Amino acid sequence: NKVFLMAFSEMPIMCAVAFVLEFLVVGRVVKHLTFKTIDPAKTQPIFITLMISALTVCFMCPVMSFVASVLFNYSGAENIVSTWLQITVMNFPMAMFWQVFFFGQLCYAGPIVRKIFRTIFKKQLAEDK
Repeated sequence: NKVFLMAFSEMPIMCAVAFVLEFLVVGRVVKHLTFKTIDPAKTQPIFITLMISALTVCFMCPVMSFVASVLFNYSGAENIVSTWLQITVMNFPMAMFWQVFFFGQLCYAGPIVRKIFRTIFKKQLAEDK
């Protein structure tokens, strides 16, 4: 239980860092790579969503693991790389499975988040159509 309480206490900091990094840096890089690699006119939307989701995990997991290493597990400059790699290796499979392949459900976390935002911003979405 202590581990979960510690994780929840770190959550506000990590959420803020993740939002800023994804919004300002990673999201742009991921969209650029996705649409440089695949043609949206010839590709089904599910494959575009899958590529964006997978690439987001591939970039965000190492970056956020590094942030966590520095903020919460820093035990000296000589250990930072090994600590970062260890955290990344432990987090990456869970992040990928949660985002893309969670228990046989395709894109478990992504659709839930999109559903929440579609519900919240229903009026704005209707105006855009």
